[in-house]
Amino acid sequence: MLIGVAAGLALVAGGAWVLIHTLGEREYLYEGKPLFYWEGVMNSPVAEVSNHTRVVLETQAIPRLIDVMFHDSQDSKLRLGLIEQLNNLPGVQIFYVPSEGRRAQAAGALGSLGFCAQKAIPDLIKVIQGRDEPVRSAAVSALGQIKGRPEVVIPLLTTCLSDPQDGVPEAAVESLGAFGALSRPAWPKLVPLLEVRDKDMQRALKIALKQIDPDEAAKVGVK
Repeated sequence: MLIGVAAGLALVAGGAWVLIHTLGEREYLYEGKPLFYWEGVMNSPVAEVSNHTRVVLETQAIPRLIDVMFHDSQDSKLRLGLIEQLNNLPGVQIFYVPSEGRRAQAAGALGSLGFCAQKAIPDLIKVIQGRDEPVRSAAVSALGQIKGRPEVVIPLLTTCLSDPQDGVPEAAVESLGAFGALSRPAWPKLVPLLEVRDKDMQRALKIALKQIDPDEAAKVGVK
């Protein structure tokens, strides 16, 4: 009887172990390597490495991230329920990001690729002009990291300064700052924001104004 009980407990423990290691997030691999690997070598001084990295990013990583950003909207209720139950067990912590978080992460990942992700700019703009709130501010931030097509992006970021969604105006300020002097046309919309009583906005704004025009920033009291 004791042997049966022990075997049953072992079976339950084994099943729980399998669930714990299969229900959590798994990092997507490109040619067997995670995205952060390709980020690390995309500016390699070795032409063969950087050229191959660009091919992997442009043909595999970027298309997949764009697809996730637009279409990853389904979460398995069974999976979420099992994760919740297992996370209630002592010593168990299964990491899992809901679909809205995965979409936002995809937008952020595009930004982390910098100028290599400039082909994703039209899709990021589409997200910003859409209604997917969890992703919009991440897409605004990504545009500032990519720093491509300023003639299109800077006017859009300028309109985002008055966006009603929390986080979007702050992200727009940071992204405009990333473009430096190219964002000078947005100056008349940025300076009045110095009156906004929000610590995050003030911090982002002071940095951005100095990035865009340090001399003019000093004239409006930003040091």
